[in-house]
Amino acid sequence: MKKHITLALCAILLIGACKKEENILKDPENPLIPIQENNSPVNGTRVVKNSIVYTQIDQELAYNKFITIDADNNGKNDFYFTTVLVGKDNLSHLFFQASPVSTSGAKLMLNNSQELVIGMWGKAIDAGTQINATTAFNTIWSNFMIKGMLLDIIENPAQTKTYDGPWLAKIDKYLAMQIIIGGKVHYGWIHLSHIANEAKMRIVSFAYNDVANEPIAAGQTQ
Repeated sequence: MKKHITLALCAILLIGACKKEENILKDPENPLIPIQENNSPVNGTRVVKNSIVYTQIDQELAYNKFITIDADNNGKNDFYFTTVLVGKDNLSHLFFQASPVSTSGAKLMLNNSQELVIGMWGKAIDAGTQINATTAFNTIWSNFMIKGMLLDIIENPAQTKTYDGPWLAKIDKYLAMQIIIGGKVHYGWIHLSHIANEAKMRIVSFAYNDVANEPIAAGQTQ
């Protein structure tokens, strides 16, 4: 009797573990890091003016920190931001990266002119740049399969640091995004900033056009 009870309990625990695993997404390049689709996103101030939905979050991204964004506030995350430490040629690279959540259908605009150790550089665009289906030269709309790198902090064996990346010492650049609402594409932007020689970035705000397939200007809030 005790043997049967023990076996039954093990079966229940195994089924529960399987169901729990179904709700956890895995970063395909870092399979040991669980990415929860409905992990609590950062809270922010959300304002809707005309067709533009704008949210200010002002979050600090630094080593070993994980930030998720639910752009359309539907209870499911669209993007996540984190750091990845990579060693190459006797140097350590701390990459700050952005990626769509795999099940969201979201995309980011990347610069495909140079492949990195992992992923590609995110495309840093100026305020006022129109964001739509058309991509600029050497850019692509990319899903979760290719990570968007924002900043690279490079350290040599003497612990001397150098910095690289499209957001290096930039406080007014934007990352173009696409999100899916009701099966339709909505264009938007994410405002990211970096102060020279700091080992951290800020995710300042984001916005999207609530009208499907209509463009939005980087930095537009109304």
